[in-house]
Formats: sequence, structure tokens, C-alpha cells
Amino acid sequence: MFAVIQEVKTKKPSKGNAKSLETYESSFTAGGMEYCYYRYRKSDDCFERPIRKAYRISVRESFRKDGKVRQKQVSICTICYDDVIEFGDWIGDYVRGDLKAKADILGITEEELTNIIYEKWQPVADQIKAEYEQTEEYRVTKEHDRIIREWTEKREAFSNKYGVDQGEYSRCYDVFGTLRNPEYLEKIKADYKARKEYEKQSQEYQRSYYDNFYSNYSNNKNSSYAGIFSSNYTEEEKKIFKEFYRTLSKKFHPDANPDMDTSRQMKLLNRLKSDWGV
Repeated sequence: MFAVIQEVKTKKPSKGNAKSLETYESSFTAGGMEYCYYRYRKSDDCFERPIRKAYRISVRESFRKDGKVRQKQVSICTICYDDVIEFGDWIGDYVRGDLKAKADILGITEEELTNIIYEKWQPVADQIKAEYEQTEEYRVTKEHDRIIREWTEKREAFSNKYGVDQGEYSRCYDVFGTLRNPEYLEKIKADYKARKEYEKQSQEYQRSYYDNFYSNYSNNKNSSYAGIFSSNYTEEEKKIFKEFYRTLSKKFHPDANPDMDTSRQMKLLNRLKSDWGV
């Protein structure tokens, strides 16, 4: 059993990859605000590829019947030269139907069928890739891939650094990393600095609050928890606590719950009332 690869002429060349990356502005208005993003696209001007061949792959088995040598042939697939460049050389992507079904016809496993085919097909596929890697199109395409990959990494790093959506990077920089909107970048930096200052002040306030709380506790060991807690609340907050107490006391009062013991709830509620200083 062996694989046969036949070269087939094709009539039309396939379209190559783009020759360049282009940046452009995408502007719109939403909620009374104007937005401008620096996006990219691949150029319509593409590399021209020569007319290439296609490869028809089949597997044949020779056997003797009635004293004569006969052959069984199973067609596997046809793969174009440029398809190997664009999509890879795995035959399973080009088979019409099921590769296993073709193996069953030949009375072998799918793995055995694959090994038979690739013994002939792999050198051909490798040669196609090697030829393409010598072209200007390959070099330019790899450079585009590098630029887009770095652009993606920069967007993520920008987002992590300033705590903003990744799209904000594209409001400042284009795909090549060129700063296009320095004013908006300064706004992002200023907003970031303001958030950090606010977070710092909040942390300092919380630290001061707890330091003061424990200081009061230490200096007033003989005072009740109610005195400690209630001193930290404003009169407006105490009014709100009174509303809490009235609502909860109505819900858990023993008279309103004849079939349920609510003594624990009322005990806790009265402790809170004392802590709140209301």
C-alpha cells in the first residue's frame, strides 16, 4: 500500500497577503462626548503570487486476484500550493468526508493511513513552506505579525498600568506605537494620579479612624461599648439608626411573632441600639 501524489495545473493565481499596515482615525459621538480611536487595517494592495500547482493525493493497494495483479485506489484529497501557506499541511483539513472512513475502506487504521500519506506528502509540504519563506511576502507578513503582537501587548500593559480599558490605548497611540493624542494621554495620567491620591487619602483616613478607635478604647476601659461606638456617629446617622431599630423591632417583637421565639433577635437588636447610641 502506498500514497500517490499527482501534480495538477491550476488556472488562476491566488491573492497574496497585504503589502502594508495602515492606520486610520475612527471618530464618533456618544452621549454628547466625542471619541477618536487610532485603528489599523491591512492594505488593499497585496502581493501577487504566480500560478501554482495543486496536489491530488490518493492511496493505492496492489493485490493479486484470479492470477492477475489488481489495484484498489482511494482518493484522499486535493491541496493547492497556496493552501499550505495559508492554512497548513494537515490533510484532515482538506479531506471530503471522514479520514477514518477512507481508512476503513482500505482495511487499516486512521493512524496507519496518515503515516502512509505523510511519507510522500511531508517532503512536498516542507518544500512549499521553504520556498515561501524565501519570498518578500513572507518577510513583510512576519513583520506585520510582530507589529500587531507588540501592539496587543502594549494595550494590555497600558490597561494594567493606568487601570483603564485596553481601548484607551488606541485613543492615544496607533498600531506602530506613535503617540497621536498627547492631550488625552495626559488626561489619563492625571485621572490615574487623582485616583491614587484618593486611595491614599482613604487608606490614611481608615488608618486614622481605627487608631483613634483603639485609642479611645484603651483610654476608656471602664466605659461601655455604646459610648465608644456612638461617639463615632453623627446626629444624622443616629436618626437613620433609629429608623433601622423601629423597623427591625416591629418585625421581631414577641407580640408580632406568637409562633416563634424571637428573644435572640431582640437581644441582639437591643445591643445594636446601645452601640449606636440611639
